[in-house]
Amino acid sequence: MRIVTLLSLIIMATTFVKAQGKNYPETVVSVDIESTLSPKETFEYIVPIPLEHIFQPYKNIPGIDSTSNKEPWYRSGMRRTVYFDDGTSSEETLLSVTPHTGFTYKVNGFTNSLKGLIKQINGSWTFTETEVGKIHIRWTYQFVPKNFFARLLIHTIVKKRMKTPMTNALTKMKDELESGNLYRYERSVGNW
Repeated sequence: MRIVTLLSLIIMATTFVKAQGKNYPETVVSVDIESTLSPKETFEYIVPIPLEHIFQPYKNIPGIDSTSNKEPWYRSGMRRTVYFDDGTSSEETLLSVTPHTGFTYKVNGFTNSLKGLIKQINGSWTFTETEVGKIHIRWTYQFVPKNFFARLLIHTIVKKRMKTPMTNALTKMKDELESGNLYRYERSVGNW
């Protein structure tokens, strides 16, 4: 058994050394939902929503305790630190905001176990009107691995675990929007 463990560690270390400077295929997780509201209402509610309101702990994925931003999250170039309820954190940068149709951001600077696996996560949201008068919302995380071994772990473990909290968060926002029982922001909403 010790020989198998030692061989596994050697293979992992060799893979890591060879991986330096190489790019590996990303792992993508997407969740979708439809709503009866307009793109404007949906977009303006979702973009600046406080993360601690929608991200609860799930299995070994911590919930979000708070963020460092003091103003609404709605303008390209904005940065914030995300604090998880296990004491770890990550950094987010809002890359683009196209009113009522979508926004993109990146997450990096992890202080938890993801720091050894992921270079960054590219996040994107799209809001598209359907032919039947509804809005289709798609939220995508693209995990950029640090090496081949990391890609394997992300693809087999992280991908499966992330889909549930993402679906729960999206469903919560949809339910609040459609019921009219909106979460009241302590920060003012952006001016689109």
